Amino acid sequence: MRNSRMLIKRVAIALSALLLVSAIGLAQVTVSLPTATYKVGTTQSIPITVGDLTQKGVIAFQVVISYDKTILKMTGTGVTTTGTLSAAFPAPTVNNDTANGKISIAAAGTSALSGSGTLIYLTANMVGKGSSALTFTSFQFNEGTPAATTTNGQVVVPSLSVKASDITTTAPLGGTFILPITTEDLTGKTVLSYQFTLKFDSTKIKLTNATISGTMSSAFTAPVVNTSVSGQITVAAAGTTALTGSGTLINLTGTVINGGTSPVQFTNFQFNEGNPAGAGVDGSVIVGTPVKPVLISKAPATLTTTPQNNIVAFVVHAQDLGGQPLTFTWKQNDAVVKPTSPDSTYSVRYTQPHGTAFKVVCIFTTTASLSDSAVWSFTVTGVQQQLPIPTEYGLDQNYPNPFNPTTTISFSLPKESPVTFEIYNMLGVKIRTLMAGDTKSAGVHSVTWENRRRNR
Repeated sequence: MRNSRMLIKRVAIALSALLLVSAIGLAQVTVSLPTATYKVGTTQSIPITVGDLTQKGVIAFQVVISYDKTILKMTGTGVTTTGTLSAAFPAPTVNNDTANGKISIAAAGTSALSGSGTLIYLTANMVGKGSSALTFTSFQFNEGTPAATTTNGQVVVPSLSVKASDITTTAPLGGTFILPITTEDLTGKTVLSYQFTLKFDSTKIKLTNATISGTMSSAFTAPVVNTSVSGQITVAAAGTTALTGSGTLINLTGTVINGGTSPVQFTNFQFNEGNPAGAGVDGSVIVGTPVKPVLISKAPATLTTTPQNNIVAFVVHAQDLGGQPLTFTWKQNDAVVKPTSPDSTYSVRYTQPHGTAFKVVCIFTTTASLSDSAVWSFTVTGVQQQLPIPTEYGLDQNYPNPFNPTTTISFSLPKESPVTFEIYNMLGVKIRTLMAGDTKSAGVHSVTWENRRRNR
């Protein structure tokens, strides 16, 4: 009986120990550094990511990470918490030992962290080419609870980088965009071919094709493109003349599926058969909210009148901030005079009578059906007749006569002359001087006299 009791007790102890080990195992949180490829000379935010911290009571953490200082260098304080799980914590205490390639971080707050994702970012400059291990020298939550399971990472800075651009497109759903793939200098590298595969978030975008027109590869034959795998595009291009220089290697064409951000990540990249060695640097596509197009300029810049029988050429220069083409619709006095088309110009001759009013409107529209407009409002003026030059000096009867309070007097000059214009009463007494030796050109002129005040 006693032996049975002892056996039961031992089993209970073993079960308790097993449950304790299981509880400890369940309490462990993964902490990881990434393996990523970056371009030399760039500044990068390197995430330290964690598993779910919900209800783990994490109000502090401390970490020491070592790295190869010849490949990367932590900048400034070396960290940022913006947009991370620890964003509500006070600024962390950091010892950025760039001389020895080591950074120590300690952070604490009053509210426990929850959720999973990026705990904090390391901020680093890529100063050399090659690879650097990112190694956890130590990591601890609170005073050691919950336990942390760490995974080290690596930074690769290839000797020859090919970059998928980071772009923002405001193309509408179903609209297209261009994603440039750029390269560092290929001069003297004898690059006659290349191939690569990119993956992307197919719920946000779809990369559908590749074009070489206007790129470094424009002399190559048309690239071979494979999009049979969802969320992936494979491109291969080759030619007989080696590529030189740096810039846009090739352009990818994409379609917007939904709003948000899609990473664009290389799963492989290769020049020729692997020589020279190159590597792809990831990019991203941000699908932004479409915005109205912007009016850059219009011609005429202003217009209030136009002479009868005159031709007016209206021109609009506008831009879609997403880089998509615009269409233009021209209206005159609210009637369409030029239907929707890519043409941003409209010319018309105005033969209407003097005083006829017009309003010309150009409506420019994006592929997302967002519009703005340019407007001109003006009147037609009659054609002025060129009067003949008088052959002799003359003084015309004032009009009106009698008058109250003003009257206008016209006079003629056969040539440019000084003019003195004086008013006398019936007794021959001078009462006004309207002009005193003023020089006037040949032609017909007029002067106004207001009887109740000095000449004007």
